[in-house]
Amino acid sequence: MGVQLNPQPDQLWWKLTRSGEFTIKSMYIDIINSSVIPSSKEVWKVKVPLKIKVFMWFVHKQVILTKDNLVKRNWAGSTRCSFCDREETIKHLFFDCPLARGLWRSVQIAFNITPPTSVNTLFGTWLAGIDSKTA
Repeated sequence: MGVQLNPQPDQLWWKLTRSGEFTIKSMYIDIINSSVIPSSKEVWKVKVPLKIKVFMWFVHKQVILTKDNLVKRNWAGSTRCSFCDREETIKHLFFDCPLARGLWRSVQIAFNITPPTSVNTLFGTWLAGIDSKTA
């Protein structure tokens, strides 16, 4: 890749659109067509709105801005869960917090699905079970 230098100020250019402007659609299409997806392709098969699929993909990649992830970005706030006052991580917020456990118990009762216990089990057979129930 060649680099061309010129005296003009730098510009941001989104290479996935003709206009150079960022769009969610271009990002989504690039994600779908990229080689990053195979480890999380189950997310994209679930019959839910796109914004939920993107959120689920962020959970799968463990990049949700939970308090432990915010601290890694030099955030100075409390690292405690707002619901139960334990350390907030993705695993805690989605699986270990008493509030999350209650929610998963409700899902289990309503849909007869064994609740996931980690991000890895969430995106395995559990998602396949959800998809077959919504088909």
